[in-house]
Amino acid sequence: MLILIQKSLVKITSLSQHYQSIMLNLSKPLFAGILTIIAIANASPSLADPSSDRLQAANRQRLIETNRCQGCNLQNTDLSGLKLIGANLNKANLQGANLRSVDLRGANLQEALLTQADLSYADLRVTNFSKANLQGANLSNTHLLEASFLQSNLQEANLTDSYGDGNVDAFSLVKQFVNLEGANLLKANLTNAKLGFANLESANLSEANLVDANLENSSLINTNLKNAKLCNTTLQDGSVNSQDCR
Repeated sequence: MLILIQKSLVKITSLSQHYQSIMLNLSKPLFAGILTIIAIANASPSLADPSSDRLQAANRQRLIETNRCQGCNLQNTDLSGLKLIGANLNKANLQGANLRSVDLRGANLQEALLTQADLSYADLRVTNFSKANLQGANLSNTHLLEASFLQSNLQEANLTDSYGDGNVDAFSLVKQFVNLEGANLLKANLTNAKLGFANLESANLSEANLVDANLENSSLINTNLKNAKLCNTTLQDGSVNSQDCR
């Protein structure tokens, strides 16, 4: 009798351990799934806060209807192709926004946040980007004549094929140019950028890519060109520097 009881106890213990093992194996993927959901929610503000998308959509509509949205949140918003001539976006958050082919002529984007924004093919003539943060932004194939980037941050920005070749009006002798005075262009890509007559005084162009760029008649007073890549680069005096061509 005692032996039978002992055997039963051993069997019950074995079954209990087997059940615990099953529950543990089942709980692992469940727990991992919960962690994944938490991680996704933390990584995506829109999932963590659904009202964020509604707010940005409302701000987008406000901008379209009133042509102004000072200091508002338009982060990651699609504004591509819109006509925003003269728009007031002073201090707006446009981080990661899609501004491809947008018409921003004469717009005010002073102190705006535009990191990683896509401004490719945009018309930015006479646009004010003074003290704006455009780090890592895409400004390739943009029209920049008379735009102001005074003391703006263009570190690692892409200005490939951007056009801002200035000139001097034959009658009034007024010079038209892109203003990049004091701008930070560290490691920026200016391949084939047209910046004739540009104001680059005190700008930081160290480690910038200036292959095929045109800087003829530009102002390079106190400009930092340390380790900038020069290959078929037209300098201030019209000479072509190809020291880094390989």
